Amino acid sequence: MTTYLTTRLTNDFNDDTNPQVSNLGDVVWESEFSFGDRDLGYYNGITEEVTTIANDFNDETNPQISEFGDVVYEWEFSTGDSDIRFYDVLEDSTRFPAPIGIDQTNPQISGNRVVYEHESTSSNTDIYLYNDFTRTNTPIAQTFFNEVNPQIAGNFVVYEREISNSNTDVYLYDDLTGITIPISTTSRNETNAQVSESGDVVYEFEFSSTDSDIYIRDFFSGKISTLANTTNDEINPQIAGNYVTWQAWDGNDWEIYLHDQLTGEITALTDNTKDDIDPQVSDLGYVVWEHEFSSSDTDIYLYDGSEIEFLADSFNDEVNPQISDNHVTWEAWDGNDWEIYTATIFE
Repeated sequence: MTTYLTTRLTNDFNDDTNPQVSNLGDVVWESEFSFGDRDLGYYNGITEEVTTIANDFNDETNPQISEFGDVVYEWEFSTGDSDIRFYDVLEDSTRFPAPIGIDQTNPQISGNRVVYEHESTSSNTDIYLYNDFTRTNTPIAQTFFNEVNPQIAGNFVVYEREISNSNTDVYLYDDLTGITIPISTTSRNETNAQVSESGDVVYEFEFSSTDSDIYIRDFFSGKISTLANTTNDEINPQIAGNYVTWQAWDGNDWEIYLHDQLTGEITALTDNTKDDIDPQVSDLGYVVWEHEFSSSDTDIYLYDGSEIEFLADSFNDEVNPQISDNHVTWEAWDGNDWEIYTATIFE
């Protein structure tokens, strides 16, 4: 039977939200010190020490953490000017990976690579890639269209190109070769793309306004396959290693599914009368998600590869689960404000 150790990381009077977790169990999150002043808290999974890594008078938001514990985040210099900052956990230092003065938002990190949106003009957003080893920035998507929502894993970056309000395409960039591959360029919306370290891409295909399906493209074969295509919505795909998860509407409520790329098997993890949403998956095949027990009580569930367990199930809300390897984090309402928790899963 799988066991897990849960640790409460915060216990204060601030709202602590938006936690992210690394493969080593490091956790970063936003702490609302006051209105207009969000700082970043950090838990070192090895030393078990909680520190503050960003705490000036501006908002520091949208933190993302690498598998090794480095952090990228948005630093709001002024209205209309958010810059990207990089926190190096080994050096305990912070630097600017991107030129200041222009909006850079939505940073994502994997290893020593950071991808982000760069607002070239008020109507044109491009995608840039920063390499922290070489300290260089490279535009990887720079057309007259908006390129948005970058995601990164290893040397692969996936992003969306907004051709029109009803036509968004998906592209994949390989940083090792410098080649960009069109993943899906139909006349419909393909959105919410996610990529694995092997270059496999999952995304939503909007067949109609009430019917979104889940597709996957295998990097080595180039083959695109349908994972879920009922007449209802299947949305929010996530991929890690050989595993893909998503949520699907069954006509009454949302359920959670898991696909194993090695076996080809698709497993319905839930089948109940409650909404199960926001699934996240690790490369070990663990899945966590929100289970809406009632309008004021959302819990966190865990699938450990064979069984489903309650990971957090108080009478208050526990939401926004994130998982990496065998480490999970989430935020929980304590009756007064939001606090951060983490759990380590043991076989």
